[in-house]
Amino acid sequence: MPNSHLGEIELPEFGMPERQPTVPPGIYANRLEELRNRASERGFDFVLVYADREHSANLSYLSGFDPRFEEALLIVAPTEEPVILVGNECRGMAAAAPLAMSVRLFQDFSLPGQPRGESDTLARILVDEGMAQRSRVGVVGWKTFPEQRLLDVPSYIADEIRAIVGRDNVQKATDILSDAADGMR
Repeated sequence: MPNSHLGEIELPEFGMPERQPTVPPGIYANRLEELRNRASERGFDFVLVYADREHSANLSYLSGFDPRFEEALLIVAPTEEPVILVGNECRGMAAAAPLAMSVRLFQDFSLPGQPRGESDTLARILVDEGMAQRSRVGVVGWKTFPEQRLLDVPSYIADEIRAIVGRDNVQKATDILSDAADGMR
């Protein structure tokens, strides 16, 4: 049996970078276009990308925006500028994201005890953005499931989408971004 022992070693010196690495904004625009192409191939009129503090990788990959403390929902239509729904605390951060997108306040994404009186309901926002009966909607959460009807977003979001477009017109679309074989990420 080999003998082992602990020894002290010096950490290598890596130095400090001269500049902070960034992703050029054009990369995010290209990713959005690829998402739209894949959504179109699947017959989706809209893709909704949900994020929260623990599950923000898909949204961050697409937009460069990483919601802190709150939830967010990116609404992607075939041609219009995407719309990001955020709570009170994320408005400024979302507006500074590298992807051009409209920021819309949805205060139910705010932390408990925060003001809730300024924003429209989720249903009103989705309809304002063009969602209607029989629109086909792909929903991106963070898990993939074998059954495309199963969603991993909060039920109050899934319920509102299904009430507007019809239960059969909503499908899981997380695989577009994170499928192990051919997801964008």
